[in-house]
Amino acid sequence: MRLPTDISDITPAWLTELLSKDEPGLVVDSVSIVDVQHGACTKLRVAARTNRNDFPSTLMMKVGFEPHSIAMQQMHVNEYHAYADLIPTVDLNAPKCFGAAKDDEGRALVVLEDLCLRDVEFLTLQNPIGFDLAKRFLEGLARFHARWWNAPDLDSRFGWAPDTSEDCFAHYFHLLDTPEQFQRYATAPRGAAMPKMLLDPPRVHAAHVAMTAAHSSKNMAMVVNHGDMHLGNLYLDADGTPGFLDMQPRRGAWSIDVSYFLIAGLDLVDRRRWEGTLIQHYLNCLTKEGVDAPAFDAAWAAYRRDVVWGLLIWMLNSSQFQTEANNTAAATRFAMAMVDLDTFGVLGV
Repeated sequence: MRLPTDISDITPAWLTELLSKDEPGLVVDSVSIVDVQHGACTKLRVAARTNRNDFPSTLMMKVGFEPHSIAMQQMHVNEYHAYADLIPTVDLNAPKCFGAAKDDEGRALVVLEDLCLRDVEFLTLQNPIGFDLAKRFLEGLARFHARWWNAPDLDSRFGWAPDTSEDCFAHYFHLLDTPEQFQRYATAPRGAAMPKMLLDPPRVHAAHVAMTAAHSSKNMAMVVNHGDMHLGNLYLDADGTPGFLDMQPRRGAWSIDVSYFLIAGLDLVDRRRWEGTLIQHYLNCLTKEGVDAPAFDAAWAAYRRDVVWGLLIWMLNSSQFQTEANNTAAATRFAMAMVDLDTFGVLGV
């Protein structure tokens, strides 16, 4: 399908073509842009008058109108597949997708329900969550992971989803392995807040290599991960039901999501007190879903090992995508977890 290259291309005729694929007979009579949010992608709140009284008055469109969007095309395509090919197969509370499209030039977009219309509460990295809420999100995550837990067709069915290898994470390793680029982050507030032992690109690189090697073990269960499960990508329905959005699915170890969520989502002191109990809760939830869950000791080792994944992301995350306050909050949480859990020692680097 032809995709818009700027806001002026979002016309009633174009939006009718997109939405009527899943909503036969729908006609969009008029379109206006209510607001625009800039970040990893462009988020547009679109007011659409249609021929149906029961159709939402506003929608959220995620599209690539940013100066850096060409470099982010794979991320946009990945989210397209999340809504088109993954979410329909799992039990996950996520925004309704009204339309998803990609073109031959590698661009993609999605049109989602406007969650503000049902008064959800959006979570933020600046406000870590408590024990009970963390348990509820882990329950949802366990249901999601269980659906494709070690499925024999996982790689073939979800071959579009990147894994956790360096090849699929090239942008971050370019920053890590280019001294002048790395120094921009090492001297930013996030780097200044980290223990200096972590500002060691060769060692961090070696830790990632060891992590991905451990993921290839026959004893390590593979799943499709949410891929970016920090608080800014989570919400609560009005009745308190946990919700998940802004997925970047990755094929990999289940522990990628669990470590990322707990470390990014909990206050440092709370994480130290609760992490073991919460991991056991996640394992219990897997068992209830019919999964042969890992033993706690194996799960704990995987959790400690995979902290380096979140460290890499938040140490080198662009300030175009998150504010430096958010980057610093998350990077510091992962940095301290690296020290507390002796992640370098677990990985042997």
